[in-house]
Amino acid sequence: MIARYTSLLLLLLISNAHALDKLSCAATGEFPPLHFIENNTLKGMDVDLFHQAAKNLNIEVNIVTLPLVRILRKMKEGSLDCMFAAFKTPDRAIYMDFTTVPIHVSSLVFFEKTNSKIKFNSLKDLHGLVVGLVRGFKTSEAFDKALNQGLFKVEFVNDFEQNFHKLSRGRLDLVLVNRYVGGNILKKHNINNILPLPIPLIAQPAFLTFSKKTQHAHLVPLFDTEFSKAMNDGRFRKIENKYIAN
Repeated sequence: MIARYTSLLLLLLISNAHALDKLSCAATGEFPPLHFIENNTLKGMDVDLFHQAAKNLNIEVNIVTLPLVRILRKMKEGSLDCMFAAFKTPDRAIYMDFTTVPIHVSSLVFFEKTNSKIKFNSLKDLHGLVVGLVRGFKTSEAFDKALNQGLFKVEFVNDFEQNFHKLSRGRLDLVLVNRYVGGNILKKHNINNILPLPIPLIAQPAFLTFSKKTQHAHLVPLFDTEFSKAMNDGRFRKIENKYIAN
């Protein structure tokens, strides 16, 4: 009788443990190729990597898309379990647990026309060049300072695709954009005469995070392990190749 009671109690504990690992998660709107809606389905690099890791961990997930301000509020309240992808700040670390392995690294890189032989190691290398930017696009304080000093020129357009077509036709020297966004445009429009320069202007890791209110900190090392495996065994590269030109 005692043995049956113990077995039943153990089954209940296991059931409750699995019930805790059904995650309600959010991503921030449309940002292809990292996350975007296509045919009423959320897709993208971050989405694929997160789903892959959760599946390997036998964790059920439900992902919604919301504006960043609402996501952060819900993470504070604990009405969301997790979000991706978030930059780590001291304020956010108060109410969120961050994975140590990023779900992606957000890099601003310069794209050049093939065989233009431009080298970028520092902003001084942009002397006399014309860089394509989208209006309102945030760069870096150092970039803006060098621009104001007249080190190089910037031409503004309304969308990223327009800049890449201008670069492809030789009307710009460089285009500055997120590495994944640029690679996705090249793949989508089958542009074969443009390549990213290897050194980024800035690079910032973005993480999967968990609300401290929902007490899922135990999942952080598990997702860290899955993300690390994917980076090392080629699975992340396979996901990249679905969405961006390399």
